[in-house]
Amino acid sequence: MRTLDDLYPPAALGLPVNTALIAPRLPDPPAERENLAGYRDHYGPFLLGEKPVGTEPETIALIDKAFPHTLYDLMLLVGRDDILRTCVGELPDTVLTALLEAVTAFTHLVSDPAAVRTFGLERGRLSIGWNFDPTRDRDNGQWWDKRLHVHCNAWHPRTCRTVRPVPLAAVTDATLRRSLIDPAAYLAHQVLLDAIRTDRVPAACRLLAPDPARDAAQQLPVGLKVRLPGFTYLATHEFRTLLRLLHGTAVAAYRLLRATLTDDQSPAGLWRRPALRPVADVEAALAQLPWLTAPSRSLLLGLRMALRDVPERQMRLLRHRSDLANRFLTLDGPSYNLSLFTPDLISAHRSISDTGELYLVMQIKTVSSIGSSPALGGAVACAADRTSGPAMTSGDRSMRAAFQSAYAHRAGFTPSRRTA
Repeated sequence: MRTLDDLYPPAALGLPVNTALIAPRLPDPPAERENLAGYRDHYGPFLLGEKPVGTEPETIALIDKAFPHTLYDLMLLVGRDDILRTCVGELPDTVLTALLEAVTAFTHLVSDPAAVRTFGLERGRLSIGWNFDPTRDRDNGQWWDKRLHVHCNAWHPRTCRTVRPVPLAAVTDATLRRSLIDPAAYLAHQVLLDAIRTDRVPAACRLLAPDPARDAAQQLPVGLKVRLPGFTYLATHEFRTLLRLLHGTAVAAYRLLRATLTDDQSPAGLWRRPALRPVADVEAALAQLPWLTAPSRSLLLGLRMALRDVPERQMRLLRHRSDLANRFLTLDGPSYNLSLFTPDLISAHRSISDTGELYLVMQIKTVSSIGSSPALGGAVACAADRTSGPAMTSGDRSMRAAFQSAYAHRAGFTPSRRTA
């Protein structure tokens, strides 16, 4: 195995992907910048409302995204400045419960026949998800704000078009190809299945095995897929347990495998990566992990053979060339996207919140700079273009504001004094 592309199962190279999801943009967006301040100061007029959880400082903040994914979208941010809540494992149960209630309110809005007709969502798609990634020295799925934040999107071809799907193998730009579907996606799926204690998975849920042919045929997003009983399941203690199980398993497996593949005594920090261990040492160490199946060991050894150390001189170059950093530098920590996916379409005649086919999808990342690769437009993965699409008209912005206001009212958010 010589390159990361050799990690793709042969069938994965035929997966249909959309190289651009053309999103509408604000005519005058602010400069993109990392949130290093308090969330109220950072988001300013884009902070639409807040919903305290118990007493402050725990709160869920409603954000109008400055760089939208689609015309009808919004963001739910775990708003607290003194403690940075980056993942479900760090959320008190009351906060996670409130966050999932706010997510459920979004599904109810796009299930309301009047809302579907008002905003022209008929035959649109629902997409809800969030990212976790501690990387700070190259682009990644949780780049601008490390606080846990959920993206709630109602996609429609009328307001957010995709290009024609092509096979993954036809994407010649290696950075884009590996961002659409991370080379380790199917490897990570298999390793997670090895690592998860299935006796701890709630009985109402079903884990799906890796199968690129099935993903292509059913246009399912790539990643570990857990079949859920339905959206009502989000309100249960069992679902919150499942979220924490997936996060904890992914983080623990990552740390163990990183120590297996690399020298954990190497210097750490920004623009540093640990030195790789010799292939023979890695092979011996993998053999000492009894929870791994033989196929997983073989794939992980292939991953080690495809990786290369980055000399200090090259690292200095990557610091000044973000495009090269995204291509040649791995992410610096466990990285994933968790999303809720249903193949059902939004309809005024059938509530999408009552769907009988719902999946929780975990996309593990090793090099991809895309947080979520949603299955849209006849493809299993899309790359969003949020900067070069058509500028929203005043009518678009009015409809967007009305949609977000309808959501805020339904979900019980108190308007922010900045926008009231």
